[in-house]
Amino acid sequence: MRWLSYILLAYVAIALQIGLSPFIAYNGAAPNLVLLAAIFIAVNAPRDPALLGCFVLGLLQDLVTQQQPGLFALSYGLVGLFVVGTQQVVYREHPLTHFSLALAGGLVTALVLVLHGWVHPPSARIADGSTTLPAIRPSATVELTRVLYTSILAPIVLGALQRMKRLFAFQQGRRRVRSW
Repeated sequence: MRWLSYILLAYVAIALQIGLSPFIAYNGAAPNLVLLAAIFIAVNAPRDPALLGCFVLGLLQDLVTQQQPGLFALSYGLVGLFVVGTQQVVYREHPLTHFSLALAGGLVTALVLVLHGWVHPPSARIADGSTTLPAIRPSATVELTRVLYTSILAPIVLGALQRMKRLFAFQQGRRRVRSW
């Protein structure tokens, strides 16, 4: 895998996530474009670079969001484990594969975020000494809307990325065939 292409993909995905989110949000839920980039890496790259790539994408998204550090890294690592495990049985180019992987990955990410919000409820944030801002807690309905929105966009985004996968120079593990 070419790491320069990976870094550019990560940069573009995070930039589009930050820049387009206010304009394409539906009822407060914007699609998770970084998750789609993680799924693209996990479905095409060999196991170890795919897992590392998904985890780093999560860390980068943790740096630019207001969530607790490590939540996206954990969830994208879990998504990477799931997708890498299905590499041998899915057709990588099919839109239904893109939809189902984005749906499963989005549900894992939403589950991690919502469970963290329930287990460790956020406390009120203090802006200056006199006013208190409300705590940020992800709503389950907003997260599920985000999952569906991301899954609907997945065939379009992942289909476009699949056409550019030669830029990443993914190498699949070689299978040894025994001849008796």
